[in-house]
Amino acid sequence: MSSSISHLLETLNLSHITHSDIQPLIHALKGDAKVSVCHQGNSFEGRSIERITFGNGPIKILAWTQMHGNEATATASVFDLLDTLLSSSDESLVDAASLFTLDIVPMLNPDGAERCIRHNAQAIDINRDAMAKQTLEGNLLMDLVDTLKPHIAFNLHDQSPYYQCGTNGNPSTIAFLAPAFDVDKTIDKPRRLAMALISHMTDVLKPHINQSVARYDDTFSPRSFGDRIAGKGAATILIESGAARNDPDRQIARRMNHIAMLAAMRMLKREHQGDIDDAQLDALQDAYWTIPENTSETLSSLLIRNLHFVGPHSYQASISIKQTARYSNQFFIDAVGDVGVQAGLEEFDAGDLTYDAGSVHTLSTTTIITEESYHDWLRQGVIQFQGPIEYLDNQSPYQVLMNQPLSAGPRALVLQQPAYFLMRRGDSVVAAVINGKLIKLT
Repeated sequence: MSSSISHLLETLNLSHITHSDIQPLIHALKGDAKVSVCHQGNSFEGRSIERITFGNGPIKILAWTQMHGNEATATASVFDLLDTLLSSSDESLVDAASLFTLDIVPMLNPDGAERCIRHNAQAIDINRDAMAKQTLEGNLLMDLVDTLKPHIAFNLHDQSPYYQCGTNGNPSTIAFLAPAFDVDKTIDKPRRLAMALISHMTDVLKPHINQSVARYDDTFSPRSFGDRIAGKGAATILIESGAARNDPDRQIARRMNHIAMLAAMRMLKREHQGDIDDAQLDALQDAYWTIPENTSETLSSLLIRNLHFVGPHSYQASISIKQTARYSNQFFIDAVGDVGVQAGLEEFDAGDLTYDAGSVHTLSTTTIITEESYHDWLRQGVIQFQGPIEYLDNQSPYQVLMNQPLSAGPRALVLQQPAYFLMRRGDSVVAAVINGKLIKLT
């Protein structure tokens, strides 16, 4: 059975989601008798912020997304969750409406979403406003917490693509945290429940993304809403959506959020029915600490390993290449040398190859660059062009350099510069990095 929004879920298969993207789903839900949609308030610039309520049961859950405007993955996930609950496609939760009261704010920061930025229209990071309380959006959230008094709070975010799951080489596609509510990191009954739920969710996710679920650092952050809400007695769970290989729009993390929240609801149902005792909760709490740590900035978009650099002082080095920002299409040289535990979303072993900075070709007439012809230019050692800009007709999928100084010398790369270089085997160019994209030419 389809829900009122099933036919609209594919419209959220996006790398970023704005206020207008969710309005068709909000409108459809307003006509669904199984939910209520409440206009909760407005953003600084006057955009509407809605609250969607499913069920009227004793287990109260509050979830909010896009507190940071450029962190949209879970916004799609909460609509996936609603679709499952409304269509009764999960047999273990057919009675969910009588067990749960689920309140969802699907986009807390629509102004930031409009600009695809972290902050709101006041240039304030809402998630650092829990003490100062100078944002309309933050005050709206805290008022909801005080009014609804949720037992469970899902604080849903996105994180940098460069978090690694421990040091195992895998991205942290999902990172969980049961936030501390004081500097001593006290574990009270709600925080223990949050830890237990996270352990269960981790186990459920393992068959889908094994060794890509991590545990976020629990240093107390008094300005952050999750920590403050945990202090109000809610079992608070931070879910950070991260990168996965070959998944630029984070649809894998979207699905994992959906699976994880359903798993939490199933466990809460069992606990409510008395099927989980204190010993089991204690065991799950202990298991929480075995989840690998979420290791910051130890992943790259592309990692070239063991490339040879030839000259009076020859050497061999690995190269870490990263994106200037998540939604940027520019990539730069981040690190060169022994990169330690750094891993890559894509990796290439250049152990038998030699670095070549490439050469510049001067155009004397209009030249069409296709994917195939650009590969031919690269094989000839040409990495960029100069001349009147109208002479270059780039029809290839690559960002071809034109009239720019080479960003690296003949013997060495330069940090923080655009990622463009060639790799040779003997006299033949066999691979290239063009704006952080690996091109194999053999």
